[in-house]
Amino acid sequence: MQINLNTLYKPVCIDQKFTIPKEFYLDMPIKGIEDVYVKGKVYINISDEVEVLLDVEGIMYLEDAITLEEVKYPFSFQINEILNEKDDEFQEYLKNSKNILDIIEILWENIVLEVPISVTNASNAQQSGEGWQLNGEAKREEIDPRMAKLNELFKGGE
Repeated sequence: MQINLNTLYKPVCIDQKFTIPKEFYLDMPIKGIEDVYVKGKVYINISDEVEVLLDVEGIMYLEDAITLEEVKYPFSFQINEILNEKDDEFQEYLKNSKNILDIIEILWENIVLEVPISVTNASNAQQSGEGWQLNGEAKREEIDPRMAKLNELFKGGE
């Protein structure tokens, strides 16, 4: 969605679904994005700055860190940006210097920040195998013999 800043004398309300172009996430861990719903407004505030207030919800598909299968990852966040004409960042958002603000660029920049380092659907994952087991799955009730004396000292302080 593109907004002409010359006609922004009253707030522009946004309430629609966006499609993120595939070329945006070709070199990313994101395998797909769908249902990006954006609701909010863009307006010029008292200081003559462009203010962008948006609520964003959607679904991205990421690669499982254990099984490498596709995992559905819902996301939801708010964008609250103030763009000043003197900022270099503001100039990046303007399309062809014709005073047209491209919302998809701001939206994409914030979606990238929501991508987790790794994601897994552990219910499908194998938890152990021949000679290995995932940490955290085994309950450690035994006390290491090297720490037995230390454990006796601390039992009195509990």
